[in-house]
Amino acid sequence: MDVHIDDYIFESILGKGTFGIMCIFRTVYLVKRKKDSKPFVIKAQDLNAANHSPSERTLGEIRCLQKLRHPNIVFYYGAWKNNNYSYILLEYATRCTLKDLLEKREIPLKEEDALYLFSQVTLGVHHIHSNKILHRDLKPENIMLTGSRGDIVKIGDFGLSKNIQEDAITCHAGSYYYMAPEVLSVQPYELKCDIWSMGVILYEMVTKKFPFPATSLVEITKLVHNSPPEPLPQWMSASIVNLISKMLRKNSLCRPRTDQLVLCPFLVPYIIRVYLNLGRGINLAEREHDNFKSYVFFKFLNPQFSESKL
Repeated sequence: MDVHIDDYIFESILGKGTFGIMCIFRTVYLVKRKKDSKPFVIKAQDLNAANHSPSERTLGEIRCLQKLRHPNIVFYYGAWKNNNYSYILLEYATRCTLKDLLEKREIPLKEEDALYLFSQVTLGVHHIHSNKILHRDLKPENIMLTGSRGDIVKIGDFGLSKNIQEDAITCHAGSYYYMAPEVLSVQPYELKCDIWSMGVILYEMVTKKFPFPATSLVEITKLVHNSPPEPLPQWMSASIVNLISKMLRKNSLCRPRTDQLVLCPFLVPYIIRVYLNLGRGINLAEREHDNFKSYVFFKFLNPQFSESKL
């Protein structure tokens, strides 16, 4: 797709400021394409405003985005450079972010609604990890919602993403509340730090709280390393408590991988509903074995899968 700044009308600013330890200045715009008024997002970066090689960070983000093509990841259309600015053209998620949704609500999400959204996060992160990419900044602010019902997830903001085939990663990256213990202690880390972030996100979705409430980096580092997460309400199902506890294991080697999460019996019914486009409604009966839906799901994961294996 050929792109040029003159092809778009800038409608409004969605966000701006610096990010990361390199203090890279960015502005995110809502734009409309002139020929058909279709909305897009343009992420503009001032190449003169950073202290350290902003073009390298931008190129890293673009390389990651080029590899990722998945229904639950913001679609990348292209990038270009003009007058000391770089521009990245992205899909526009028409509703809001998960952070916006949680802040607007007076009560947490219902378990079924949270799991329907979370199953899509899981599918998106599984695709990211399958491409040997570490997101490093998973949080509700970077999970966009779109669709007529606002229940389609789009993971975005790959500005801190890394290819795990590079040298061992040890720097701070992401938001403190969602950082895994190994990240907070500046130890080498890999894909499992994203799993920790996912655990914090699911915890927040069903409680509107953080599992490790703190007001500073020092405090949260102590809590994450030395204390268990705040107990979940007793009325929550044992399955979701178990799922969150596994993702929040302090030893990264003991956390599940994304390929294990997408096959988690507790999540499978929601993932099937995503694939069959059935929406977020689900009942307890559908959590029992349903050979047809299970067959569709496993056949999607593996075209060689046989119904006799169910």
